[in-house]
Amino acid sequence: MQADINQMFAEHDIVPVLIDDAPLVFAKVAYRSKLLVDAGKELTPAEVRDAPKVEWDADPVVFYTLVMIDPDSPSRTEPLNREFAHWMVGNIPGKHVEQGEVLFEYIPAFPRSGTGFHRYIFLLYRQNCRNDYSGAPRASRKNRTPRLRFSTREFAQHYSLGRPIAGNFFVAQFDEYVPYILRQYPKSDDY
Repeated sequence: MQADINQMFAEHDIVPVLIDDAPLVFAKVAYRSKLLVDAGKELTPAEVRDAPKVEWDADPVVFYTLVMIDPDSPSRTEPLNREFAHWMVGNIPGKHVEQGEVLFEYIPAFPRSGTGFHRYIFLLYRQNCRNDYSGAPRASRKNRTPRLRFSTREFAQHYSLGRPIAGNFFVAQFDEYVPYILRQYPKSDDY
């Protein structure tokens, strides 16, 4: 299985472009529609509109950080906003994402028309202890500024998160649901 995850993360230019090493294992990421994220398979923005359930082999006495990014903003050929952070939760106790400290509220995938496929990457990091995220950037659904040009690599280094212990990703492109998603957020030419 390890060769598969290394190969998939390398084939999709996640390693070494965005992170130095592939996660150790695939995380199980399931959306409400019972769709599983499966190492680069396509999902539609409509299918991923609500935050997914993320599962991994978690130690109940350890804290974790979850990051979801789109490195292809505004497009994969011109990623001027690399990376756009869609979701970030820190200090997750064991496997309980819902009990973690939300740094960036979940925003669904919304690739713009004509920008092709975007990669949406989930990474889980094991923390050495409960982290003090009081100085970390915060973002709501309405405030996208901290999400733009986010660097997972720099964030992980700053908080001594090391190599991701689990991860997964899917791709998505523009569909008829995207205009509905965009109406929920302030107008911005940045994304």
